[in-house]
Amino acid sequence: MYIFSRVTIIGVGAIGGSVGLAVKLRNIAQTVVGIDTDINALQRALSLRAIDHGVSDLDEGINGFMPPVFSSHSGNNIVKRHKPEIVIIATPVSFVGRYVIDVANIVRNADYLRNILITDVASTKETICSQFYDLCANPLQNDCRFIGSHPIAGTEKSGVENGDANLFVNRLVVITPSDSSRELDIAMLLRFWQSLGAMVVSMGYTEHDRVLARTSHLPHLISALLAGQLRSADVKYTGTGFRTTTRLAAGKPAIWKDIIENNTNAILEAIKEYEKGLKILQEYIEKKEWNKLTDFLEQAKNKRDSLI
Repeated sequence: MYIFSRVTIIGVGAIGGSVGLAVKLRNIAQTVVGIDTDINALQRALSLRAIDHGVSDLDEGINGFMPPVFSSHSGNNIVKRHKPEIVIIATPVSFVGRYVIDVANIVRNADYLRNILITDVASTKETICSQFYDLCANPLQNDCRFIGSHPIAGTEKSGVENGDANLFVNRLVVITPSDSSRELDIAMLLRFWQSLGAMVVSMGYTEHDRVLARTSHLPHLISALLAGQLRSADVKYTGTGFRTTTRLAAGKPAIWKDIIENNTNAILEAIKEYEKGLKILQEYIEKKEWNKLTDFLEQAKNKRDSLI
């Protein structure tokens, strides 16, 4: 029994493709539609069975591919159609807000059985959510709603060919509803991510960005700095440790530039905290305070071990 009639994914890269693969593997939706401006990406997604239909046109992706459902109204048969109950925007951060508005505007509402819940998978939330969480005076068109999501799962590799149907299993997904979000919408979003195997928590979008600056965005910058400062003559001396530490630097630069640009304040705060810690380590070494250095390393090891 399907939970959803149709799920539509905008952006069929590694994360969007993983959503499609996960939905189809678990029979979560009767139909999965992918929307992407990259025709080659759509073709790869279709060949990998991450989606059932792939289109580059937003109107067709939202309003097309819907078999009619006949219902009785005032004694007459009225044709209704199943539109996607949920739309997942899996694009870079800077495109999400525009797509939320475009999806809501493009819905041909009169013939539909349900209205659409829109979510995303972006690593930053404030610049997106702040656009849509105070909409009493100017709500989204056609009774569409938006609630932010962020699955804390992924890979430094891009492209639907690097998608994984089990990517979200036992992984954390943060949802960021507003105080005015409908309980039914929150429940729908919770059920969607849980159906893909994820554990779901809810938090405010500002706190989300502060936490992720420390746990994701700063680590990426540190990884990039280590890789970027590697001298050519030293490359042959790198081992597993260096390659593991710099794995994040293999992420797509344009995507990470977008993330950092949309979370600058929280990332700058995290950098300042890191600078303080680096200064303390420098003093331990300069002053030969080996006991303090050992204590620091022991505390770090214990925290790292607790992640496993």
